[in-house]
Amino acid sequence: MRTTLFALTLCAVAGGALAAPALPVSAPGRGKLPVVTVDAHLGAAADDTDFLFRLGMLEGHLMIGHELLQNNQASLALPHFGHPVRELYDDISGYLQQKRFPPFDRQLAALEALIAAAPTAPKTEAAYQDAVATVRKARDLAPAELRASIPEMISICSDTIDAASGEFGEALEHGRIASIVEYHDSKGYLEYVAQQLDDLSKTHPDPESQGVLERFRAILAKAQWIVEPLLPSAAPRASVSTYRSFAKEAATLAKQ
Repeated sequence: MRTTLFALTLCAVAGGALAAPALPVSAPGRGKLPVVTVDAHLGAAADDTDFLFRLGMLEGHLMIGHELLQNNQASLALPHFGHPVRELYDDISGYLQQKRFPPFDRQLAALEALIAAAPTAPKTEAAYQDAVATVRKARDLAPAELRASIPEMISICSDTIDAASGEFGEALEHGRIASIVEYHDSKGYLEYVAQQLDDLSKTHPDPESQGVLERFRAILAKAQWIVEPLLPSAAPRASVSTYRSFAKEAATLAKQ
């Protein structure tokens, strides 16, 4: 875990739970790991792995925003193209500049404006696809051996799951889902992780790698179940501590 980075944004979260029989995992004691608020500046990306972590959260926002648009939820989608994305971009801008990658903050701002003005227009969809293509091109700035490393990528993804659990905690108030924006942040981050898992599965066809990735897929599925409904009821499916236990499982897997 990036505890040095995360210590800047610790928050105490009370997560009332409705534990599901499908998740036979004992939740760790509350407060053993820091719960993070990621929709705020965390400081400049420190290294290649940190850059991939931040960029993944940015893409997660875009992914969940797009999913909401496709489900006729433009008002819920708009925040994911706005303030949080701009803050995350600020944190990676120095890295992009160092690598001489063309800035794309204006591209993100233009996409946000299109979402607000014409969320269902073909030009808006085209702008979204162009923005995602830019983000994925930026990912190639990180060393290829890092992006191809299963332990390293699972470690980054475990941090992303932990960040997702932090957003889930931010969505809760008195044991109920009170902020749909943070709930969707959490869901979007996991969708990004699932995408990374699919990419790793395609590039590592050997049986040993596939076995590790299947174990990671099983861990991710437990976290995804918690935020599966796009429009959830007020009662959360699990506690924050249960959610965070899956990030710990993934982190342990990365070290094996």
